[in-house]
Amino acid sequence: MAPAFPSASGRDRSRCNAISLAARGIAVLSISCGTFAHADSDWSLLFEPMYMDVFGHDPHVLTVRQFDDDAIPQAQAKTPVSLDTESGLAYRFEARRVADDWTLGLDFFWFNTGQGRPTRSASASTPFERIEFEVSDRTFTADAPGETLTFSVLEDTDLIAWTVDVYANRKLVDGETARLDFQFGLRNADFDNDFHAVAALQGVGGTQIDASSNYPRMLGPLLGLSAEARLAGSVLRGYLGQSLIFGTAELRRFTTDFSGAVDSPTIVNVERFAQDRDVAIPITEARLNWLYPLGEHFHLGVSANASLWWDVPVPPGVTPGTGADTRFEEKTIVYFGLAAAVKFRL
Repeated sequence: MAPAFPSASGRDRSRCNAISLAARGIAVLSISCGTFAHADSDWSLLFEPMYMDVFGHDPHVLTVRQFDDDAIPQAQAKTPVSLDTESGLAYRFEARRVADDWTLGLDFFWFNTGQGRPTRSASASTPFERIEFEVSDRTFTADAPGETLTFSVLEDTDLIAWTVDVYANRKLVDGETARLDFQFGLRNADFDNDFHAVAALQGVGGTQIDASSNYPRMLGPLLGLSAEARLAGSVLRGYLGQSLIFGTAELRRFTTDFSGAVDSPTIVNVERFAQDRDVAIPITEARLNWLYPLGEHFHLGVSANASLWWDVPVPPGVTPGTGADTRFEEKTIVYFGLAAAVKFRL
C-alpha cells in the first residue's frame, strides 16, 4: 500500500496563502512605515474647475453731486459709484511627478470676468436743483428741468488674470502619514484690466473713456511650503506660497469728447495718454484640497483656493477728480474660490 502524502494541491494552497499574507504585510508596512512619496509616486494630473469670488480692485468711477441752490446754507449731497468685479468660473490645472526626495510640477490658473456695469441717470426736478456727474477730469451739469445726465459702463469692461508656474519640491520632513516639502520655482503671469464708459448731458454732448492697464508676460520667483497627510484613506494637501513678479504695466487712456446725442455723436476732441511703468507685484497664495481615491488611478475631492495680488495698478483716468487722467493708482485684489477636484494618476 502506497504511503499517504499531502496532495499537491494542498501544498500549493498553503504556500499561496503564506505568500499572500507576506505580500499584504509588506504592503501594509510600506504604507505605514515607508516614505510617504511612494504612496503617490510617478505622474499625476489634477483639474479644478472653481467658482471664484473677487474682492477689491473696484475703482470709484463716478461722483454724483446734487445741489439745492435755494437752501441757506446751500445743501449738497454726494454719491460715489464704483465698479463691482463679478464672480465667475476659474480653472486650475496641475501636472506633477513625485519621487522620493523631489517633486517636479507645472501649475496653470485662468480667470476671466467682467466688472459690474452700473448705469445712472438724473434730472433737475426744480429750477433751484443742480446735478453734476463727475468722471475723471470731466464734469457735466444739469441745472434746469428737462435736462438729463447719463452715465453708462460699456461692454468689455473686464478683468483677465492667468499664471503658469514651473516648480520643484524638495522633501523636508517625511513621516509615517505626512510629508512636508519646500517649493521653489518660476512664475509667468499676465493681468489685463479694461474700462469703457460714457458720460453725457443727453442731447447736448459728453465724453467716452477707454482705459486699460495691461501687464504682458510678467516673470518672477516663487517660494512656498507644501504639505500632505493621509486621513483614513484620503489625502489632505495644503500649500502656502509667495511670489514676486516683475514686468511693465502698459497704462493707456483715450478720452473722446463729442457733441449731440450718444447714439449719433459728432467728435470734437480726442485726448490720448500712454505710459509704460515698471512694476513688481507680490502674490500671496494659499490652497487646501481633500482627495478620496475611487480606484487605483482616480481621485475625487474638493478644494479651497485664495490668492492676493498686492498693489495692482488701476487703468488711468478712471477715478473722478482733477488730474485723474494721469494719476497712478494701485489697488489690492483678492481671489477666493471653491472647487471640485479631479485627480488622475498615470
